Amino acid sequence: MKILVYGAGIQGSYLAHSLLKGNNQVTLLARGSRKKELQTNGLVLTHSLQRKQTKDTLQVIETLQPKDQYELIFVTMKYSDFPTVIDSLAENCSQTILFVGNQIDAAGLEKDLQQKSAQPKDVYFGFQLTGGMSTDIGVSVLRFGKGQMKIGSLHTHFKLTQTLDTVFEGTNYGWSHEHKMDDWLKSHATMVMIQNSFEYLYDFSAVTIRKSGELSTLSYALKEGIDLLEASGSEILPKGQHFLFQHPALAKLFYTLYYRSPISRMVQGNFKEVYELIRTFEHYQTKENKELDTLLQTAKEKYEKS
Repeated sequence: MKILVYGAGIQGSYLAHSLLKGNNQVTLLARGSRKKELQTNGLVLTHSLQRKQTKDTLQVIETLQPKDQYELIFVTMKYSDFPTVIDSLAENCSQTILFVGNQIDAAGLEKDLQQKSAQPKDVYFGFQLTGGMSTDIGVSVLRFGKGQMKIGSLHTHFKLTQTLDTVFEGTNYGWSHEHKMDDWLKSHATMVMIQNSFEYLYDFSAVTIRKSGELSTLSYALKEGIDLLEASGSEILPKGQHFLFQHPALAKLFYTLYYRSPISRMVQGNFKEVYELIRTFEHYQTKENKELDTLLQTAKEKYEKS
């Protein structure tokens, strides 16, 4: 299939690498130094846990033109960057768009795209279950086993099953349909927002992040965050996440172990993205939450002063 991966960061790079293994014609959209790097060196990935490096050659473009037609466009952007690509997607003739990444306001993003498009688009949302970081020598990917993505729609009918089965055939990459994708995305983005705010505020690299008092702040802020989502009508998914964060003592134990593991230092966050997640999440904050409010507001202020 003819596919565009719109975005050449960690998520887009690994997705493009995986799709190339199937019967797909894959194009990667990248800009600036990243485009030059891809054209000069190819798509080079270091797979951290698998202790191997891969190199792929693929077509790279810098701009999506209105007449560039693809059977499926994966948009792999940070939450803060999604609004910047809406116009080019709306002007493009391709019909099927799949936004991949952290998302709190999926409905607002879809509405904006549909309103700006001359013809209705088929819009889906997904989340790739991989992490990683960008380094001076390229992109490092953290994954357990093969690649995997949760995919769903905001509407009753999900019409993408056959297309996705064809896209991922022969790729060693799995996908699963999430019936409540909006709830799943809100749940995950809230966790990411709170955890990354904590790491940003308390200096993730410092020993202080592991102290009992700071981890208690994180665990209680997570409970208050999911309580707010539930109060707004969202279901917390997956259910295991709901159970963990409803019990701060258990969450504290989990993060104590997590921050002592080398895996915690293999994932790179971006606080610009987290800052925009906080700004959207503030619409759900209908009552005072001591630990959560203090954590998010202090992290916001630190970022605004930086």
